[in-house]
Parts: sequence; C-alpha cells; structure tokens
Amino acid sequence: MDWISLLRRAVQIEGSQASVAGKLGYSPAAISQVLNNNYSGSLEAISEKVLTVYGGKTMQAIPDGYMRNAVGHLVPIESIKEIDLARDEFVKEVVHKAKDLAATVTTFKKQLATDLEAFLDLSAEKYGVTLGGVKGNINLVSFDGRYKVLRDVSERLDFDERLQAAKALIDECLREWTKDSGSEVRTLIEAAFQVDKKGKINTKRILGLRKLDIKHPTWIKAMEAIGDAITVTGSCTYYRVYERDEKGEYRQVNLDFSGIA
Repeated sequence: MDWISLLRRAVQIEGSQASVAGKLGYSPAAISQVLNNNYSGSLEAISEKVLTVYGGKTMQAIPDGYMRNAVGHLVPIESIKEIDLARDEFVKEVVHKAKDLAATVTTFKKQLATDLEAFLDLSAEKYGVTLGGVKGNINLVSFDGRYKVLRDVSERLDFDERLQAAKALIDECLREWTKDSGSEVRTLIEAAFQVDKKGKINTKRILGLRKLDIKHPTWIKAMEAIGDAITVTGSCTYYRVYERDEKGEYRQVNLDFSGIA
C-alpha cells in the first residue's frame, strides 16, 4: 500500500483529519491539502512521516454493517440500540470538533511564537543587536493602549538531595520547640513537605518557608540548605493576550475552555 493510501486509511479509521494530523505533527489543513492534491510543501517529508507512523501498523478496516465496541468486538449495527448509536454519533462529533479546535490553537501558538521572535529581532535591529532565541518576559502594547500581548517565561524549579538536609535541620528545630508553642508555624512547616499524588513536593510551599521570620540558628542553616538545593530544570513559555475594557482594565482573551462562561 502506498503512503497516500495509508494516509487515507488512517483518516478513515481514526475518524478525523485532525487526529491523524496530530500524530504526524502537521496541521489538519496540511493533511487536507495533501489528500486533495494541492499541498505546496514537501511531499517527501510528509510521506516519510506517514510511513513511519502508519506503515508498520496493521490497520484493519471495520466491515460494512458493523461497529467495534469498547472491548474490541465487532457488533452488527442492526443489533445496537438507537440511543447507543445516537450517543456514539454525538460523542464522536464533539471529539472531532474539539480535536480540530485543539489543532487550530496549537498552530496559532506556534505561529505566535515565531511571529513574536521575528518582531523582537526587527526591533533589536534598530540598535544593531541580535537577540537569538527566547530570553525572558515581554510586554507589547498597541499604540492606542487597547490591546496587549504578553510572553511569560517561567523557570521550572526542583530540589536536589540537599533538601533532605534542610528537612533534617527543620525537624531538629521542631523537636526543640514545645508542642504548645508555634503550633501554627509547625502546621505550616509540616504541610510544606507533604507530597502530591505524584510524589512531588510543592515548590512554592518550600520556598515560602524562607519568608518566615525565625531567628533560630538551626532554622537559618536549614533555609540556607533550601537555597542551595534549588535547581532549575527547565522553563515554560506562556503567551497571553489582553484587551482593555470600558473601565480601563485589561481582560485576558480567554483561550482556556474551562474559563469561558
């Protein structure tokens, strides 16, 4: 089977071009153009991707008149209740639309990152400077002040083994304090070292301990150990778009599905 036939079969089995596009690393529009024979990009590159992702799979088409159930069995459509068929159609329609929308948002974010870097380079050229890559937070405002685009680069922090030394020093402090004194601080400290379901420590809570005004020498040494234990493991880049409302306050253009009323 040639690669274009594999691509068509993949779309048929997975139910949407968006799903296939996501696995191939292309936009749904690009997949549509390929299938309609009007793609202007490199067909060699996309064909290699199709063969890599789908060439080694045995994709069995579902026979006419059947549907596959949740455990993989083929079930005659005539034996499936109408409400089950209606539910199946509704759920798949919603999922396909959501995947298309997700692909659109992903494409928008990638394009925004590229366009923003291009603008920053253009701005820097005025001063004979080459920036070269993402450097930090950026705040761009339209000439009339109505719109604003933000790039927020946040570092991912973690702790190395020295955090255990800090915990031992803090435990030493807690043993010296009586149960009745500093109960609120004790609760705060114990909560800071609790882990979540994935076994991860809350970084903000740990760093929050350094803000406590405690002069005990062992405590001070523990806070130094926490500072030494901090390691930067990476960074996350966020893009936010704002519009000023009639009250003069900036309101974020919400791209979070759960945040839309």
